[in-house]
Amino acid sequence: MTGASKNSSLPPLSTVVNREHCLRRNGNWCRSDISSLGSTTSLECIADEINTLKERIGAVCASDHDQLRKWRLHTQETHPLSAAPKLLREHYNCERTSQSYCKFLEILVRYPQLVSNRSHSLSLRSFHLCEAPGHFISALDRFLCTFHSNMDWFWEANSLNPHHEATNACDMILEDEVILGQPSRWHFGKDGSGDIRKWDDDYLTSIIRSGRYSLVTADGSFYTQDVPGQQELKTLPLLETELKIALKLLANGGSLVIKVYTFFMAETRSLIGKVASYFDDAFVFKPMSSKGGNNERYLICMGYRRQNPVESMDLEIDSVITNCEIYFSKLQSSFLEANLRTYNTVTKAELGVFRESVLREFRKRTLVTYIANPLRNSHLDSQPLDRPWIQMFGSNYVESLRQICDKQSAVQHLKEFIQSDCMNEYEVIDDVEVEFAASEVEFIGWSVEKLITEKVIVPGSTRGRVVHSLFTPPVLLRCLLTWKPEILVDLCRCSNRDERFSRSLESLGNVTVDLCKLQQPDDWFWLLQNVLDGVFAAYTLSHFGIYLLCPMSRCGAVREERARWFASVPRRERISQLTLVWSAHTTPFVLSRFSASVIAVLCMMFFKFSLTGGYTFATFSMPNYPEDLPPGLGSYLSLLSRISTEMEGLQCFVPTSMLAMLHPYLLSVNRRQWRDLLARENISDIEICNTKVPNGS
Repeated sequence: MTGASKNSSLPPLSTVVNREHCLRRNGNWCRSDISSLGSTTSLECIADEINTLKERIGAVCASDHDQLRKWRLHTQETHPLSAAPKLLREHYNCERTSQSYCKFLEILVRYPQLVSNRSHSLSLRSFHLCEAPGHFISALDRFLCTFHSNMDWFWEANSLNPHHEATNACDMILEDEVILGQPSRWHFGKDGSGDIRKWDDDYLTSIIRSGRYSLVTADGSFYTQDVPGQQELKTLPLLETELKIALKLLANGGSLVIKVYTFFMAETRSLIGKVASYFDDAFVFKPMSSKGGNNERYLICMGYRRQNPVESMDLEIDSVITNCEIYFSKLQSSFLEANLRTYNTVTKAELGVFRESVLREFRKRTLVTYIANPLRNSHLDSQPLDRPWIQMFGSNYVESLRQICDKQSAVQHLKEFIQSDCMNEYEVIDDVEVEFAASEVEFIGWSVEKLITEKVIVPGSTRGRVVHSLFTPPVLLRCLLTWKPEILVDLCRCSNRDERFSRSLESLGNVTVDLCKLQQPDDWFWLLQNVLDGVFAAYTLSHFGIYLLCPMSRCGAVREERARWFASVPRRERISQLTLVWSAHTTPFVLSRFSASVIAVLCMMFFKFSLTGGYTFATFSMPNYPEDLPPGLGSYLSLLSRISTEMEGLQCFVPTSMLAMLHPYLLSVNRRQWRDLLARENISDIEICNTKVPNGS
């Protein structure tokens, strides 16, 4: 194989395409000769060498304010496969492509036995950990449709839940198209977060109840760009969890593909050695699509032997893994050196020759002429989905959000937010008419199991602070949380400390409810159930004005008191209008899916609604006639109240499609609320000293 350019300052093509190291073959550890890589043969020396190179790069980037941008452009040019996703989309009929898609496609072509193992030649069961946005699944789908069109494929997956309100947006991937396409295949754990570090043996047992998996992948990572020297240390706990779960999920003879980083730490080498000893074959592979200057590579293991004892970590095994690390670190070092040598010196012609050589090799090694013409239709749901919140996030939201790291930066971003008024397309819309088709409310008749599996009902506590929302721009939310978290109130997560509280209900057909008086999730189900009864004209919700009840609880006496009270209420007239007010001095937002679900259910009961914010937060009018209400809605609300108690809360209880339908109206009212809030706080006049955000915020 020839180099890509006559100029030797660019990396030789062989160091870009042949990046593989064997750990085990046919059940035996591999002995490798790494002398050809140079004189440096100790981990300490190679680590120092790489750190020195990174310090030189840091000095280049810090030389003036524009050097970082220029350096990133340069490294993009010396990594031609940053254009590979676009190449596959535009010329080879591939959808949902990304760097992850390209990397896994390379892996599948390089190791076809991952899916054609004789132990599962007619079918494939795969599980994909830390998978969002789903591009390993998409790449595997295209590979199977092209080369194994008759193979039955069953897949399931996990990732951090991009809709989970208790997870920071900058800590997860927010793309949700593959998740929403087939929600029943995704596992987010008992708390709905998707954090596999919280999974216990009971939860894992529930996953494998229907069978183990012949292929498990894990592509998890953490953001470590602010502490690059601690990448291995920071990611080791996640790697341990991924491997522990993978070994429980795998069937005998199965295969594992997992992202790893460096093996400098003895704990990492011990972990890799123990895991690899369970397999007949184990390789470490760095795809062409992976940047040569980073630490990323993949552990590829095939031929799982569940009952085999794990070998002790002796010096021989440690030596094999140490040699593997030296091999990849030397490749990384040579690539970093090449980037430094060619910065501001390499010509466009030289880069062009290099680029074409790399792309030509990529096309050959991914069999793109075959991939472009699959033999069957995709296994994945390709119907277009309405996901309006995606437009709020932007392409580089992680970097943008991480710039908001203290109160000073938060205030500055808030000022810029006001000036640009980036939500100005969402004006308050009065008197919205809403009518649901039968297919949109059919979920009301589903079984509890199906409601949970399809992610209509999402169990989990709603007591924590909302740090991520589908209904507010992430930059605004992070600014408010960083600046003054106490002023951020979710409409249906109000915490009233009083032991007793009032619900004001004014009758004569018009019902007014003070939302800040409601305290627990069960209160909201109580409200929804009795508004529904009022719409049915079963009785009038009190013509006596204001009354007191203890907060909803599991106490039977409280329930009996409430039942006796309602038994005494005169049955007079039907509700004609429901007004939701907010009497507290705080400013509520619709942040959580729980709050949006409450509004969605009320929209099922009324033909018109208006979300205006302020004191009169929302108005619902023109109640639907009983025959126009979704059949079984009352039973559904009773079910919600019951399972909310059993499961210690619900995070959502309507389909995502309803959240999407309401999205522009919720953005509209939130815009009104944040404008009022920031005007009251005089944000434009604030000057604040720099105060760092505590870790974990």
